[in-house]
Amino acid sequence: MDKAVIAQTVADEVRAAKDCMAAAMNNLTGGYGKAYGRCVSDLYYACYHLASALLASKGIAANSHEAVQKLLALHFVKPAALPQDTVGKLNDLMDKRHVADYKPHILIGSEDVERFRPWIAGFVRAVLRLLGKSAPAEEAATLQRAVDDFAKISLE
Repeated sequence: MDKAVIAQTVADEVRAAKDCMAAAMNNLTGGYGKAYGRCVSDLYYACYHLASALLASKGIAANSHEAVQKLLALHFVKPAALPQDTVGKLNDLMDKRHVADYKPHILIGSEDVERFRPWIAGFVRAVLRLLGKSAPAEEAATLQRAVDDFAKISLE
């Protein structure tokens, strides 16, 4: 990938992550009640897009959710740029997203969101730190504010 394509891909992925985080927050604070399953799905996609942005910042493209996890482990977890539990937590969140999206008979509750909350907040902060100036400033700042709000919101 050339530098212009990398910059645009990073910007697009960060913007997508910001939009997913906004949707997750709306599913917790919207006027129609809390939709924890939709929130979990949106949170997963926010993290997925950030992981994709991080990979793109190094010129790496992944063609599946599993490839994103493997490449993240190889290029960011193994060299200790991200914590050792990153891929395991992302995989757990993906599994919970599958339940939320495809198994409506299994309820997703506030405890499911709460379980992932500290990791998601830390992951977003770590990725934005690693992206640094390659992340579009306005979207990164909006995403950071949304994560800060997410860390404080009442789930009950």
